[in-house]
Amino acid sequence: MVTTRPIVKELLNGYEFLWCEGDEWVITIKIIKVIESHGALYGEFSIEHEFKDRPTISGVRFNLTSQQARNTLTKRLVDSKIIPSLDWADIINQVCSETIKLQRQGEPVKELWTSDELLPLEYLIEPILLKGIPTVIFGEKGVTKSTLSLVLYAMLTLPWHDNPLGLKAPDHSIKTLILDWEVSGGISQWNAKKLQEGMDLPPFSLYHRRCNRSLSDDLETILESITNMKVEVVIIDSLARAAGGELSKDTENANRFFTSLDKLNVSSLILAQTSKDREAKTKTIYGNALYTYYARSIFELCKSQDIGDDEISVALFHRSSNLTRLQKPIGFRISFNGAGTHIAREALDVQEFKAKLSGQQLLLESLKEGKKDAKTLAAELQWEEASVRTLLSRLKKKGKVTSLGEGQWGLLAKV
Repeated sequence: MVTTRPIVKELLNGYEFLWCEGDEWVITIKIIKVIESHGALYGEFSIEHEFKDRPTISGVRFNLTSQQARNTLTKRLVDSKIIPSLDWADIINQVCSETIKLQRQGEPVKELWTSDELLPLEYLIEPILLKGIPTVIFGEKGVTKSTLSLVLYAMLTLPWHDNPLGLKAPDHSIKTLILDWEVSGGISQWNAKKLQEGMDLPPFSLYHRRCNRSLSDDLETILESITNMKVEVVIIDSLARAAGGELSKDTENANRFFTSLDKLNVSSLILAQTSKDREAKTKTIYGNALYTYYARSIFELCKSQDIGDDEISVALFHRSSNLTRLQKPIGFRISFNGAGTHIAREALDVQEFKAKLSGQQLLLESLKEGKKDAKTLAAELQWEEASVRTLLSRLKKKGKVTSLGEGQWGLLAKV
């Protein structure tokens, strides 16, 4: 007599149901790639059994919440005569009901005490990549997002402590996986080699996976790779294809992307495109507003380059953070030539990136040249003098500037 209730095991992205007759295994049913969409739950059905001379069924995707879909699958199993003695209607209903229950029960309530000793937030690469936090770098096409991500990859993998970018690398090697929806592994390998040669780095391995389906659709395979390889960081290049669908309209795809990202249970660096509105003063991540809301730390990467030049100045602006203060803008100079790719920290040229700096940042940059009065600052920045005085007052309260008397202002400390 087959057991009435199955033994249930949770898989990476689904569930396994095992039925026995006494101590003997009879059948195993797996429901994998479970996804909820518009209130319905979908999964991929497969069945294993001990009868080598009888058919198997696998890769059947159906709606677990639809009674009609259950009936259709039940009829197929009955007609296949895999095990005629089984009550397939009861088995399918058990599988569907239990999967729905497990999938929707969520996390249990935890009691968390403020008296517990808690570790502060940890940077994997300071001040850019936080541990366990989705970090997004977005920008227009050609601003070297992928190049910068390879630099950060090298910092994590080697680790690269004496880097010329002024970034703090981890104290040990961190296994990182590039999930690439943009280019093949061969292109990434070439770009990594040029960086290694241009920066005179030791050879390093590149863990790269070319992806063709959205993160949520390919979640099980990616999860398996992350688990087997003990990956701690993933670089997603890029958000548009990893999320799938129409980014600007589809709220559900945004939810599915970040739900899948949570299941990876690793730190993540996500490369994204910039919003289409070229007239907007402040750019955002291209797509539904949820992509901006769910990302915990967001940087914008901008460039300045002369036509035909093999060097490019880029600047990284910290636009949003839920967990830390906003970091100061960081400037880099990247050279592409026959000797390889070279990157180094570079002082920000205020004129090149003036439109991207905040009012306070512009004012502080101007005061780096020496003491000035409000009228002079207003003329240089082309602002109203009253606005300059308001900003100076705010910066004074923050301990950034000080009044030097006779209307003159200066920097209080290095900024």
